[in-house]
Formats: sequence, structure tokens, C-alpha cells
Amino acid sequence: MKTIKWSRNQEKIIHTYMDTYKILLEDDLSPNNEIINRVLTELVSMISKPLDQHVAEEILNHDEIRSIRDTMLGKLTVAETLMEDHYAKLFVGSVNTLDDFRSFIYWDNYKELIQTEINELNKVKNDIRSFAFVGTGPLPLSPLLLQRELGAKMTCLDIDEQAHSLGRRIVQELDKEGNSDYILNDGALHDYTGFDLVWIASLVPNKEEIMERIYQTNPDATVAIRSVDGIHQLLYEPVDATKFSKVACEEVGRTIADSFIINSTIYYTFK
Repeated sequence: MKTIKWSRNQEKIIHTYMDTYKILLEDDLSPNNEIINRVLTELVSMISKPLDQHVAEEILNHDEIRSIRDTMLGKLTVAETLMEDHYAKLFVGSVNTLDDFRSFIYWDNYKELIQTEINELNKVKNDIRSFAFVGTGPLPLSPLLLQRELGAKMTCLDIDEQAHSLGRRIVQELDKEGNSDYILNDGALHDYTGFDLVWIASLVPNKEEIMERIYQTNPDATVAIRSVDGIHQLLYEPVDATKFSKVACEEVGRTIADSFIINSTIYYTFK
């Protein structure tokens, strides 16, 4: 068995990840817990720095990292959901324009992410009149920014009642013309007829079932799915395209993550 000589940077990432994991075993993962805020900010900042692919793979294949990663991703999902819920409650009833969200800690990251995604989308498909966003959550910044860029009719979907309730109120406050829907539904059960574009958030678990449903109800749609590559797999589960074997789809575009953007977004069309 080959012995890997770990660099100081690799050791720092591994130790930080494992230390964060121990802290995330606490009960309160919300932004009310200052320790959680601090360690998650440090972890995301560290993992966002550029790293060679082979170095990232060595870290991802480290025995202790592999043993805790699944549980860690679950904890990170809970922390992110609580963070969005926290900010949604602060913003609901007090926003008139999208720019009122500037005090949100990841506002600049969201704007940069959407701009990168739109640039790639324009190479894949033009003239989008309507889109659905699956897994919008309580703080619907992504679909709202997309709507502003695309000028298209927006439908938001979320399966969680609390997220739906908060997100719907925020969308209604901003959408004076009534050009949006916010629906409580499982993305795998929705009818996608009439949508030019369907967007699937990175934390949505049942992506393959949703892809099958889009294919059944609207095979002409373009699908965008947020994923992750390289070291960012310490924060999110990447899209596994082999699970889409029941539908005839092909990748037609992909964005690349950088030190400011964690997600890579993959675009699919059906054959």
C-alpha cells in the first residue's frame, strides 16, 4: 500500500474538517450559535481556495474523511437550511427590491454564481420564457436573481412546508406583477409542461426521480443541476449522472467553480 506524504495544507484541511465535524455534532446548528458560525465560515473559506485535483482526491480518499463525510454532509445540510430559515425570517416583510438582500452574508457569492450560470446558459439555450426552480428553500435568492436576469415567468417548488411558507411570502412581496408561482410539492410529482428550463438545487436529494418526471412531462426542457467538483465534495454531494440512466439525456454545458463559487452547474437536454 502506497504511503501518502501529506502536505501542510492537506493536513490543515483534514484537521479542520474533522474538528468542524466534532463541533457539528452539537444540538444547535443555527446561526444563533456563534461557534457554528465561526467554524463553518473558516471551513468554507479554506475549502474555497484553489487546489489541484490530485491533491483534492487524496484528501477525499483519506480514511477518516471517508468515514465521517456522509454524516458531515447531513449536518451541513441542516446548518445551511437553518441559516436560510434564519435570514428568511429577518427579510420577510421588509424587502421591496432584490437589492434589499445585500446584508445577507453570501449575497455577493449568489450574484456571482448566477452570473456565471447565465453566461453558460446563454451558450446552451436562448429565449427562456418560463422556468421552474426545484428546492427553492425559505430564502429564494437564486430563482429571484435568475428571474431578474432572464425576465421569465418563475415557478418555485419546495416540499417543506416551512420553507414554502417563508419563501412564498418573500416572492409575493417582490413580485408586484404576479409573474411567479410558489408551489408546495415534491419535484418528482410536478408536471413540467410548458417550462423552457428546469433548475434543480444542489441540496435536492431525489434528482434522478425529478429528471425522470421532467422527461415524462416535458422532454423539450433544458435542465440545470447544481453540483460540485473536487475538494468542494467535502461540502456537498456531487451529481451522479449514472443515476440518470432511465432517461436519455446528455450534458450540454457546465460551469466551473472558483474561489468565490462553490457550485458547478451542469446543463442537460434530453435526446
